[in-house]
Amino acid sequence: MADERGVEAVEQWFRRRGLPAVVRGRPAQLLVRIAPAVVFIAGWQVLTTLLSAVDGETDADFDRLMESDLFALGYGGLLLGLVVLPGLGSWFTARWVRRKLVERDGTRPAAVMAAGFVACVPVVDAVVDDDPVVLGLLIQPAILAGLFAAAFAGAGSIVGWALRAAYRQTRRLGELTSRALPLLLLFTVFGFFTAEIWQVGAALPRQRMWLVVGLLAVVAVVFLLAMLKDEVTRLTRSRTAPIGLDKLRETPLAGFLADDVAVERLPLTKLERANMVLVLVLTQVLQTFALATLVFVFFVVFGIVAVQHAVIKAWVGHDPAGGTLFGIHLPVPQELLQVSLFIAAFSGLYFAASTVTDPKYRSAFFDPLADHLAVSLVARDRYLAHLLAEPAR
Repeated sequence: MADERGVEAVEQWFRRRGLPAVVRGRPAQLLVRIAPAVVFIAGWQVLTTLLSAVDGETDADFDRLMESDLFALGYGGLLLGLVVLPGLGSWFTARWVRRKLVERDGTRPAAVMAAGFVACVPVVDAVVDDDPVVLGLLIQPAILAGLFAAAFAGAGSIVGWALRAAYRQTRRLGELTSRALPLLLLFTVFGFFTAEIWQVGAALPRQRMWLVVGLLAVVAVVFLLAMLKDEVTRLTRSRTAPIGLDKLRETPLAGFLADDVAVERLPLTKLERANMVLVLVLTQVLQTFALATLVFVFFVVFGIVAVQHAVIKAWVGHDPAGGTLFGIHLPVPQELLQVSLFIAAFSGLYFAASTVTDPKYRSAFFDPLADHLAVSLVARDRYLAHLLAEPAR
């Protein structure tokens, strides 16, 4: 029984590192595992409903409401809550989930969260924003079913680890901005002050702008896939088993290291290889998204300070329109949002390419991920050797 608990702890350790494909067993307690995603989506839905309910039906209504300092303060608080509260609630829930998975408990609270997600969110939408309850009662279970499927496939483990890794990297904000942003800003600031980019941004509908952003994102992901596939192959061939053993002494795998005997590496399955590539790609994508978001916020703030409405009108030929993002009204010109989105997407593409090709970027943003994967490969060898040895005992 103790050995079974030890194996379960090791398998949970692999899932925490974003490698569910290594685990030779089906995930249990799916209802508990999806709780962080349920909290995040529910918080996002409720707050976006509140924002859409109070911002007025037209741009003119929103502009009139924003003339009130009290409304502007409250609306700004809701916007800040939309950025902070869903993620914070999901983070606290994830900490609770980690404890409950070890204790094999938490099903009842998780069931209450799921029931509230299915039943309460549509009611809030109906009361606040007059959305049809029946439609919500159809959409919410479909989302919940999708979360169950994703958790069964291990997507939650991969996304969770990638988010934690990207957060650890972006905590080094000083290094991120000092290495990645200056060269970007050198080129993008000059482009920001050209009339042509404003004219293109003003002429494109938001849906078309999202297509442009999506195209640049697809190019970045395809490039990362091609490069990181080779990186995984290089890691599996060049890193030998003794590397990383010291880093496993204080993990659940410590009991598998008693003999210090070299363990033969079994070939990776296609699913394991895809899992490792996906972990690297997703982490790089999230880091790129963090930098692109930083660039977007910078240019929105910079545009508010440096570009007057009269200048925007001279560049685009008409008065600036009220800005919206994901259906939420913002006290920012639409044209400024369009230009900032385009520059942020281009900056993200540049950063994604640089993290795996430029030596300085690699040492700061990619090499820690490669080291993480190397240690995980050593742990995989020990874990599989232990499982293969069990029937012989």
